[in-house]
Amino acid sequence: MRCAALIAAATLICLAGAARAEEFGDVYAGQVYVKDVCAPCHAVQPEASMSPKIDAPSFAAVANTPGMTRTALTVWLTTPHPTMPNYVLEHQDLDNVIAYILSLKND
Repeated sequence: MRCAALIAAATLICLAGAARAEEFGDVYAGQVYVKDVCAPCHAVQPEASMSPKIDAPSFAAVANTPGMTRTALTVWLTTPHPTMPNYVLEHQDLDNVIAYILSLKND
């Protein structure tokens, strides 16, 4: 009985984690978005280190910045920057872009 309860609890934890991962955005949709909107200035592909605009960091560099989190990216992407165009991302686009950037993080 105790073993069954542990298995049930572990299953619920795994399912909750999978559901939570889905709500954080779609990596593929984020990649499509950044190729269209961000690539003129930023290197957006995982293997690209040089951005078209020399002062624009690559997305891999952003992802691998120490302390980079979903929260930090949310603030970064929703705060105006003098060197960036003032894009206003829809909520789903924001989640997708963040999911894509975080997918570039080296483990």
